[in-house]
Amino acid sequence: MKHHQPLGVRGLYSLACALATATVISLLCQAQVSARNLYVSPSGDGTAGDTWAHAWKDPAQIDWTQVVSGDVIQVDGGTAGITYTTSFKVPVSGIVIRQAGGARHNGKVVFSGPTSFTVPVVPTGITFVGSNIHLLGNTRSGIKITGYGAECLNIQTSENVVRNVEFGGLTGFPPYGGGKIAELTFGGHNNHFVACDFRDFFRCALEKPVAGVDNTSVFRNCTMGSNSYGYFAANVACLTGSKNDAGTPTTIYADHCVFGPYCDYGVDFSNGKLHVTNCLFLSARINNLVVAPATGMTATANVNQCTFFEKKFSPMNLQYGIPEYTIQTNGTGRVKVANSIVYGGYVNVPATQVINGGGNVQFAVTGNTTALAPSLVDPQFTDEAALAAPVLPPSFIPRTLTSLDFTPLATSPAAGKGSPFGKVSDIVAPYGPPNGMPTAVGGP
Repeated sequence: MKHHQPLGVRGLYSLACALATATVISLLCQAQVSARNLYVSPSGDGTAGDTWAHAWKDPAQIDWTQVVSGDVIQVDGGTAGITYTTSFKVPVSGIVIRQAGGARHNGKVVFSGPTSFTVPVVPTGITFVGSNIHLLGNTRSGIKITGYGAECLNIQTSENVVRNVEFGGLTGFPPYGGGKIAELTFGGHNNHFVACDFRDFFRCALEKPVAGVDNTSVFRNCTMGSNSYGYFAANVACLTGSKNDAGTPTTIYADHCVFGPYCDYGVDFSNGKLHVTNCLFLSARINNLVVAPATGMTATANVNQCTFFEKKFSPMNLQYGIPEYTIQTNGTGRVKVANSIVYGGYVNVPATQVINGGGNVQFAVTGNTTALAPSLVDPQFTDEAALAAPVLPPSFIPRTLTSLDFTPLATSPAAGKGSPFGKVSDIVAPYGPPNGMPTAVGGP
């Protein structure tokens, strides 16, 4: 008779691992079996949503009682793009809403507010009520959300992913276009925004933390900048952190992103933790980066491998009484900038605050010229001649910044520092106002 040896600790561990693996595989297979494709198309008959022929005609007409976790909602883009004039809430967790694939359905999907001035303005385009919702374009800007009064997308839940989505402008409300909040209002735990492009904004992304939640948000490979100067030349901010939630934990990560042009502030941060890496800051009108916690708030900002650029104006652009700050702090909070290139603009940092994390290169700056590095060293950008030439504000075309190369030459003392990508047009089509800065500004 063959005697079986005891398994021992290692054998039991191996058996447990095998059983756990089998369980996971079984659950994944069950999830794959239960997952369904559901369809939205203006060509459908609006019934069951289970085929293109029976597709719901509009996202607002989805029968959410028929949608369960694991389902994938395919939204028809036709052959040349389809615009859905709509607004809707997503109440079901654990689902995917995506731009459809296939030759007859993979055009651009646009969710839009009403285009007629005779129709009441719709405040918010899309609201995530459930969690773990994935809104996915197939390619960059495959989905666009635009034309709403206050917000394009509102997220106050957790574990969501938004990828390849373009955010267009907000309309505000009559009579003067007031009431805008942000193209994206975000809060919750572990939300990710990947390869998203924000254009023609009042604010691109505004954090509104959720109470009782460890708010964590990640922006990766996103671009934030406007194609116009906005009302009163005010495009408020690309990325704005929490302003009035001192007791709520919050962390924002931004990696491989572009802030500007054209905006008042690149990143405006007041509360919580901020980590910015491998990013380009392009000539904000007021400030590329400001970290200024108010009384009762604390802020920690760590910046690494970023390039900050402010265009040289001759004379300096004092049209609104404000010079171009490149980095500004108010002496409170903890700010460290490391391995970064800072070119041009005014460094508005108190002499008593140490923000130099080492490895920085700065050039053509004014203000506190020792806050970031002990001396001025030319980073020798690839397109140095065009970037360094001073201009009159009416002659400055912000869009040019997204076509020029900010990569230091291989022989530069700044080689290996700053943003690892130097040319925005390698990622997206050039953007920014195509005409010079206005000499007279006004609203509608």
